[in-house]
Amino acid sequence: MISPSDSASQEPEALEQQALEAYRNGQIEQALAGFEAARQAFAGRGDRAKAAEMANDLCVAFLKAGRASEALAAVSETPETFLALGDAQRAAQAHGNLGSALEACGNLAEAEAAYRQACDRFAALGDRESEALTWRALSQVQLRLGRPMEAIATMQSSLKARPRATRTERLLRRILDLPLRLLGK
Repeated sequence: MISPSDSASQEPEALEQQALEAYRNGQIEQALAGFEAARQAFAGRGDRAKAAEMANDLCVAFLKAGRASEALAAVSETPETFLALGDAQRAAQAHGNLGSALEACGNLAEAEAAYRQACDRFAALGDRESEALTWRALSQVQLRLGRPMEAIATMQSSLKARPRATRTERLLRRILDLPLRLLGK
């Protein structure tokens, strides 16, 4: 585990790498400590982009640990930070992470809005794979909100955004088209 005294003597990049390795190895508590130490170290040297990236990583690790409110606290400011820095890709990712944290906290309407922003940003960037994954997450939120027809349309958007749909995904796309065609949409 990375202790505060250990982290004070290490470069932020080393802390980040240790945290990523711990996360990959399933050592979530160690990863959380590492991401927080790296976030503080990057912030201490004025690197807002890397500090926000570590906050995003903290969010993902907190979600993995089942600690939704802490995930939300970690990621809440990162979309705006990346937008202010002109980093559209990481802003899109941060909106997606924010949506995941809000969803885990049960704030479904807010999660829906965050996922929509992420979808729009990924689409503008041409990141079709991330866009498709985010449409899929948005569809799940819409189902939980009791809006199945909208969820079907959103899932279709997910499938259409996939750059190389599998045979199963193409079949699912055709199946999902049926109810909408029957309703004249």
